[in-house]
Amino acid sequence: MEDLGSVSMTSSSFDQREKHRRSLFSNTWRELIPKVFEDVPKYYRTGNIVASLGLWELWVWQFVRTIELKPGYKALDVCAGTNDIGIRLLRKQPDISVTAIDRSKEMQEEGQNRAKAYGVKIDSVIHDVHELPFPDNSFDVITLQAASRHLQLDKVLPEIRRVLKPGGHFYHCDMLKPSTRIVEWFYLRFLLISVAWTALIFGSTEASRNCGHYFKDAIANFYTPEELSEVFRLVGFTNVI
Repeated sequence: MEDLGSVSMTSSSFDQREKHRRSLFSNTWRELIPKVFEDVPKYYRTGNIVASLGLWELWVWQFVRTIELKPGYKALDVCAGTNDIGIRLLRKQPDISVTAIDRSKEMQEEGQNRAKAYGVKIDSVIHDVHELPFPDNSFDVITLQAASRHLQLDKVLPEIRRVLKPGGHFYHCDMLKPSTRIVEWFYLRFLLISVAWTALIFGSTEASRNCGHYFKDAIANFYTPEELSEVFRLVGFTNVI
C-alpha cells in the first residue's frame, strides 16, 4: 500500500501545493465558509461531537493537555471560533491572558457569551488571520485548532511565527490527510456521511448542508502529518514534534 507521507516536502513543492489549494478553494473560502460560520455558532461544539461519534471532546482534551502554560503568559488563539480552546486554557492556568482572533463575528459573539458563562476574560479581535494585527514577538503561546485546512498556510504560518516570541511555542491540531490510501478512502467517505447527518440533525442552513463535498476535498488536497511537519520546518519552526 502506498505511503503518502513518504513524499518529500520542499519549498517549491509547498508553494505549488498552496497555489493548487487556492485554485481549488479560494471561492469556497471567500463565499461558503463565512456563511457556514454564520449558521453553526450555537451548535458548533455539539455538532462536532456528533459528527465525530463522540471523539471530538477526547481530541480537544488531549490537545489542551499538551499545552504548557506559565503564569503571565500571553496566549493567542488563531481562528478561535467559539473560544473553546481559550476557555480551556484559562481554566487550566488562570494567570495568563488570552487573545482570540477570528474573522467570523458570529462565532466570536458566541465565544464571548461562553467565556462570560465560564467567568473568564478573553480579548476578541475580528480580523483576517492571514495578516495578524500584532507586533513581532507578542505571544508566548499560539494555538491553531480545527482550522488550518481552510487557510492559506504559506501566508498564515509565517505570520504566526512572526508574532511568536523567541522560545515561544506554537500548538497545532487539525484533521489531516491520512498517510495511507486505504485509510484515506474510508475516512473521506465517513466525512461525507458525518457532515450530512450532522446538518440534518441540527437543521442546518443550505450553506452548511452543501459543505460536505468541500470538507472531503479539502482533506484530500491537504497535507499528511509527515508533510505538515516538514512544512512547519520550512517556515522556520524548530523542535517540531
